[in-house]
Amino acid sequence: MSYRDDETRWKHIQDLLAAEAGGKELRPMMSQRTLFGIPSTVEQTIERIVAEDEEERRNRRRAAAPERVEHPLAPIFDERSRILVLGTMPSPKSREVGFYYGHPQNRFWRVLSSLFDEPLATTNERRRDQLLRHHIALWDVLASCEIEGASDASIADAVPNDLSPIFEAARIEAVFCTGARAASLYARFCEPETGVPCVKLPSTSPANAAVKLDALVEAYGAMLPHLHEYEPRALDVPSVVALERTIAEHGTSLAELMDRAGLAIAHRIHASRPGARVAVLCGNGNNGGDGWVAARELASWGHDVTLVVAREASSLTAEPARSAALAAAPVLGERGATIFLEPSEREARQALSHADVVIDALLGTGFSGSTVKAPFDQWITLANERRGQGAIVVSADTPSGLNAQTGEPSAPCITADETITMIVPKPGLQLPASTDHVGVLRVAPLAYIEPLL
Repeated sequence: MSYRDDETRWKHIQDLLAAEAGGKELRPMMSQRTLFGIPSTVEQTIERIVAEDEEERRNRRRAAAPERVEHPLAPIFDERSRILVLGTMPSPKSREVGFYYGHPQNRFWRVLSSLFDEPLATTNERRRDQLLRHHIALWDVLASCEIEGASDASIADAVPNDLSPIFEAARIEAVFCTGARAASLYARFCEPETGVPCVKLPSTSPANAAVKLDALVEAYGAMLPHLHEYEPRALDVPSVVALERTIAEHGTSLAELMDRAGLAIAHRIHASRPGARVAVLCGNGNNGGDGWVAARELASWGHDVTLVVAREASSLTAEPARSAALAAAPVLGERGATIFLEPSEREARQALSHADVVIDALLGTGFSGSTVKAPFDQWITLANERRGQGAIVVSADTPSGLNAQTGEPSAPCITADETITMIVPKPGLQLPASTDHVGVLRVAPLAYIEPLL
């Protein structure tokens, strides 16, 4: 669109004309052209706008011009993959970010988040992990083609990928193609080789915005019966600690696991109770770090968040909790969260008084003993009181005061409505005697652990 058709730009030019007519001094430009014989900022502005418009048109023409594209991304799969999801060819944005469905408006990753009730995977590492955890192989039909930008309709002179390495390595039960063009190209080039017909799914591209997210999620639900989801067995607490170290050795750091843990808690609360007022009780260890991350995310999503902490972020010593808290603190400040530091009983009660949800991130799986030390004993009692007044209590990893190994409660012990435990179940959380304290038990997977066990 040129400046002649752009009302906003014309308004800007009119404002400049009025300023010049009123004698207001404007910053001179490089151009020496004149309007009515007088050096004119307005004319220079017009000249600049025309040049910018022409450059924009050239860029659009270059982006739309057909080009030969070679597929730059390796397929995602392993021997546990059970379905293969295929697009046509990575878009320019996907090639730029180095991963599939990389355009910020593409809804592929939002569909998977909704389908599995998991936090949205926002990094390449998390996206790869999510695919492998759910036994999904991901690639594209084409190895190369002529294409204009991201337009599947413009594809010509297509050369297919060789899918045999995936089928040889994994027991692929079903193939799904994301969009009509991918499905037609698969049927033409690949099905004669694989012998497996594809299921055509609607495209998640922003160009297919007429299909709403709910409809996409429903359609992609056709994948679920083929996934054979892995359900990890319960591990005792020392084994969980060892597993976390092994996960870190394989590339997913403890700091990343903590970020995923806090995000899992926040996701669950936001998805089930959007707009809830949330109070977060944070201990001094890594369980407290999960709470800081959850608070950060909930505040970022618009929740009214209050933290109750015994130490300020800079005074924490446990890692990665300290780093997580230091990173969360400025976000919480920007979002207007309230932090009660070493509150009195009256202040702690006030902090919980309006909460619709209380997050218990005090003690975690490392706790053992028959009593809880101050001030956490008081906070547990207040959280249980607030639950009696109608709030929902969500525990991070294990209800504070409950022995995750034996299921024995201390005095006092959190009574949770829901416990989100990390990576795998712990034996004490599954015992009938602990049910009243655990509530509904959910496992946040956090990492792809199946090959490690």
